[in-house]
Amino acid sequence: MPAPKKIPKGFKPFSVVVPNRVDLAGGTLDIFPLYLLVRDAVTVNAAIEVTSRVAVHPARAGAELQSDNYRYEESAPDTHGFSLDGKLGLFARALRCFPPFKGVSIRLHNEAPIGSGLGASSALLVAAMLAMDRVDGRERGWGELSRVAMEIEAAHLRNLAGRQDHLAALRGGIQGIRFLPGTIEAGRLSHAGKAGRLLARHGFLASTGKAHHSAGVNWRMIRGAIGGDSRMLAKFEEISEAGHDAWKAILSCDAAAAGDAVAREWAVRRTLARGVSTPLVDRLFAQPAFVDRVAGAKLCGAGGGGMIFGLLREPGSRNEIEALLEGAGCELFPFRLSGGPRFEEG
Repeated sequence: MPAPKKIPKGFKPFSVVVPNRVDLAGGTLDIFPLYLLVRDAVTVNAAIEVTSRVAVHPARAGAELQSDNYRYEESAPDTHGFSLDGKLGLFARALRCFPPFKGVSIRLHNEAPIGSGLGASSALLVAAMLAMDRVDGRERGWGELSRVAMEIEAAHLRNLAGRQDHLAALRGGIQGIRFLPGTIEAGRLSHAGKAGRLLARHGFLASTGKAHHSAGVNWRMIRGAIGGDSRMLAKFEEISEAGHDAWKAILSCDAAAAGDAVAREWAVRRTLARGVSTPLVDRLFAQPAFVDRVAGAKLCGAGGGGMIFGLLREPGSRNEIEALLEGAGCELFPFRLSGGPRFEEG
């Protein structure tokens, strides 16, 4: 075991803020080994200004790890001493991938509610890793960081994990991601460009109020594919096709085509496993007023609850759709795209 490092005198507090994401199409295909079983797998997502924040401050002694969302904190002699089995076990495991430090306080905060389906836990993990890289005086590329973060999550969950959440947090913007053996091809469009402005005008986001649990839902989705179930593999092929169409639509700034791809992806996804959709979502998506105004909508992430993301047919119908969502008991969230991580001093 290496001796703990002491945070140097004069260390200045800072925060790392990273975006969460909405997945337009092709989610779940980012999970190893599924993308090796599906032809030309593509995942399309957009980073949004629902953020995850890690603040690092000097401490008098030892190390402190705190979560605003869980209202929970731990103290330890150094950053390798936090419990791997506690509420913050994912982050305790990540901290053990760095040298041990003492004299440091680490505070975690997600804007998204727990179980949002926006990849908030993964984004918070990315923020923690970026923060510790800065403390340790090193810098890594997005490819390496996303792979390490994925493997940390898989070890913590004792389950399969994907990489799209980490890539959105690390790169921002709108991404079309192809997962290939040994590498990733990740096209990226700026959040401030024409495609980004289009999504911002047509997109909406609302919480169902029901937390989702991605690990179990994801496993129910993909175990048939790994086992060679031809029907399940055919469904994932359709999801990949919707991903390709979504990326083409984004590149050509075609809101109607993007909405159609989102709708087709959800129509397949909701049949992948028990519990992907919910009664509230089924009722809401079937309402004529919703169908008339929304080109495509879905539950983010693995489904089972969390956030609804959709694209309006016309931006002028936003007020009507927001009233419909609130009437169904959903909580509205502003839909704004993000350019990626940022560091804030103090």
